[in-house]
Formats: sequence, C-alpha cells, structure tokens
Amino acid sequence: MDYIDADGHVEESPETFSDRYLDPAFRSQRPRVVGVEGMAYWIIDEQLFPRRVGPGCHNLGTPVRIDGKPAMHSIGKPDSLESMELVDINARLQAMDEEGITVQVVYTTLFLAYPLTSNSSLATALCSSYNRWLGDRLSGNERLKWAAVVNLDDIPGAVREVHEAKRLGAVAVMVLGTAGDHTLDHPSLFPFYEAMAEEGLALGVHVGWACPSLNNLYSHIYPSGVIAFHIPLLMGFTALISGGVLDRFENLRVVFLEAGCLWVPFIIDRLNHRFENQGKSLAKFIPQTAPQEALPPTEYVRRGNFYFSTEVEDSLLPQVMELVGEGQIVLGSDMPHGDRERFAARLLQERKDISPTAKANILEKNPARLYGLPS
Repeated sequence: MDYIDADGHVEESPETFSDRYLDPAFRSQRPRVVGVEGMAYWIIDEQLFPRRVGPGCHNLGTPVRIDGKPAMHSIGKPDSLESMELVDINARLQAMDEEGITVQVVYTTLFLAYPLTSNSSLATALCSSYNRWLGDRLSGNERLKWAAVVNLDDIPGAVREVHEAKRLGAVAVMVLGTAGDHTLDHPSLFPFYEAMAEEGLALGVHVGWACPSLNNLYSHIYPSGVIAFHIPLLMGFTALISGGVLDRFENLRVVFLEAGCLWVPFIIDRLNHRFENQGKSLAKFIPQTAPQEALPPTEYVRRGNFYFSTEVEDSLLPQVMELVGEGQIVLGSDMPHGDRERFAARLLQERKDISPTAKANILEKNPARLYGLPS
C-alpha cells in the first residue's frame, strides 16, 4: 500500500525570496534572515518572525540557518537542513523513504503566521515569489507535490496566483482558517473560490495564526498554540457551511489540516443543532436570522466536498469515520516539523480499531482523490 502524505512542509530559506523569484519592485523589502542569541529569524518590514513571546506570539520552524550554520532551534531534529529547506531533493526523498511515504504534498511554514506585513502589495509579491520558487524546485517531480499560497487581502492578486499556481504544477492552494479578521464566507472571497473551482485545485485550510483579533489576546505561546493556532480552522469549517459557500461552488474540494479530527463531531453537532433551532424558531420572527445554507450541515459533509486530516493517535477516529465516511479522512506527516509523530503511516497500520479497507482509504485512495493524483 502506498502512503500519500497529505500535509508535509518546507522550511523557507533566503532562496525563496531571491532575485530569481521576487518581483524586482520589492527587492529592497526582501525578507532577510538574522540571528539573535543563536536563534534564527526573518526580518520582514522590520518585524521579527517568528515572535515567540509577547502579544500576538507564534512559533515557526523557519528559518533553520544563520549564515549557513544550523540555528539553535534546528539542532537535534531528525531531518537534515537540506531536507527541511528542500535544497537537496534527494535528502527529502530519503527521509520520506524512511517513513514509508510514497508521495508528499508540501505546504508552507512561514505563511502559517498572519500578517507577515501590512503592505498588501508586498504580501502578494511574497506569495508569488514562494510559489515560483517551490514550483521551480519541484517541477516534474512525481513524488513531491505542493500547495501554493495566496494573499486574501488582495483578491485580484490571489486570483492571478491561483491560475499561475496551476500552470506551475501546484495541486492545492493553502489558506488559513480566516482571511485575517474576515471569515471565509466573506463575499469578497467569491472570485477566489471561482478561480479555485475553475482550476480544479484542492483548498487546503491549514491551522495557523490567522486572525489578529484572536492572536493578540495571547502573550504566551502555550495557550496561543492551542487556541489562536487551532480555533481559526474550526471557524473556517463553520463559515464554509453556514455562509453557503458550498451552495455556490459545489465542486470545491476542501481539506482541513493539522488539527486532528476530534473537533469534527463537536462542530457538526453544534452546526446541526443551530441549523434546526434557527430554522424553526427565531427565523419565524426575524427572517434574516434564518440559516444561509440550503442543506443541513451534515449533508455537505456526506456530499464528499470535505476532507479531514487525522492524527495517528486520534482516539475517536473510528467514530469520526462513521460520521463523515471513511472516504473523507487523510493523514499528514507534518515533516519536517519538530513536534510531529514520526512513522505515522506505520503506526496507523498497527491500530486494531480500524479496518484494512479504511487504512487503505486514509493512506492512499482519499488523498489521491483530494489532490487529483493517481493511486
């Protein structure tokens, strides 16, 4: 059985924003890597990323080097720097072979923090540079596929990047669970979804520090890494259903990544409850409070538009599969991030509470269908 890893990552490097890829108009604002007491940081608009302490704190694995040498936070990780940065493709393929990964879909690390800049034009240029760089690095590779990034503060730019990403060979486009302080059902985003539907790319809704109003409540990375990091993904799922996005774009394929699947029964239950309650009670008196979606929430899940990544240790995985269908679950390795569970595919296959058919679906058939890959 092949394992298609639905969610790997790359640690960006200075090459990501080099002259070969970054729009010349923004080279004076190029992200730079600096070292502070052995830790490596990006400087973007004179701000440090990651910001591990203080209001709006977040944690990122990128960058991994200072002047070519390993940064303190990258020492001791099981993956080589060359594999982390995709400088040496063979190094990543070797790491994949060790963990039984046949194909890996690569997502960003740096763009898991929002906003990287308040300059929307610069943000679009950074997205474009990233996409051109990764498309160049992985062009034609049968085992390494990738997800593009877009700036949802610049919808015309995001639409251009969707079409360009398809041309460059991307199989998905990543967004976070909110578009900044807008939810994912905001009407301004509809041209972006139209472009996604036109190109047939999967939409990867990934955990990340997406919502400044939420991020800035936290000054300690521990609760921030629990709430500000994960809750926007639940907000994204809720918005796509409650805002009727799936009624407008019926063929959109959406995957929710790196939050496990334990949240799925809770949110679906609450959505079903409110759909029933709002539709039968309050809307009788105040019509504008009626749900905007055409179908009960569970119907959108059963229709097959939504996929959910699981963690290999998720105790409720059998119950989640019973709720959403075993054809809607995928597994990501999170390689090369330091807090991942290594050898996830092997551990999943060792579970006794999941059928062989379900394991084959999770590891191969479901991610192949999600990303439009051969299986």
